[in-house]
Amino acid sequence: MFEWMKADSPRRGLPAGSPDCLAFIGSFLFSIVILSILPVRLEAVQIQPAGRSFQIIPGKGEIEVTNQIGTIRIISTNTRVDRVSFVARQRSGDSRISSGQSASGKVTIEVGGQGTVELEVVVPAPARLDLLTYKGNIEVTNHTGRIRARVASDGDILLTGLRSRQVEGHCHYGRVYFSGELIDQGSYRLKSFTGEVEASFPRHADFKLSASTHLGGLELGDFPLRYDRQLHDMVEAVAGSGRSQVYLWTQEGRIRLHRQW
Repeated sequence: MFEWMKADSPRRGLPAGSPDCLAFIGSFLFSIVILSILPVRLEAVQIQPAGRSFQIIPGKGEIEVTNQIGTIRIISTNTRVDRVSFVARQRSGDSRISSGQSASGKVTIEVGGQGTVELEVVVPAPARLDLLTYKGNIEVTNHTGRIRARVASDGDILLTGLRSRQVEGHCHYGRVYFSGELIDQGSYRLKSFTGEVEASFPRHADFKLSASTHLGGLELGDFPLRYDRQLHDMVEAVAGSGRSQVYLWTQEGRIRLHRQW
């Protein structure tokens, strides 16, 4: 028992019934309540950035990125530093972000768990990319290396300003968009099950085209195409001498081809 609460002890400290004592007890209880609530509130709104960088072989680097729910954004650089770096921002839920590099130099970045995570990866432009998110967008800009991009369910694939020789973009419910140059002997395969497939090529692009859609339509712009086969839902044609291969497919969406001026 506190000394100041004994009937025959001298008055020291705060009397139990004094206003100061009541204020002290009230403040103490309020602090306990706040401490018990605060961690829950922080967990609900907290954004947890995480990042790491890797050195890769110049011109031969390979990067594999896998996300569960959230965007994968690739930033390609033309600097002489062959380094891969990334930042992961957790927006909700509980996720685990792991990364590593194999003996061959391949860099792997993987998100596990159930949360929403935004990945931003800075890579050398010639690096080979293998990208997969189960739900979310994939964005790649100004890249020159091989690209394989896949969205398993909802989400768009946006590939802009490319100079890549080999490009694959596959998604289920989203839109696939490509803009950039077509490299000689290149291969460009864009597919969506229910979404729109859209491509924009330079005015003098030289390619062989195969485009088909079952429930959508075809808009092939004003390229000077020579048709080998032409139906209402499928086209095989050549622009120029057909030095690169372009394959566009969607089950239910529309195919749009644009000629840049």
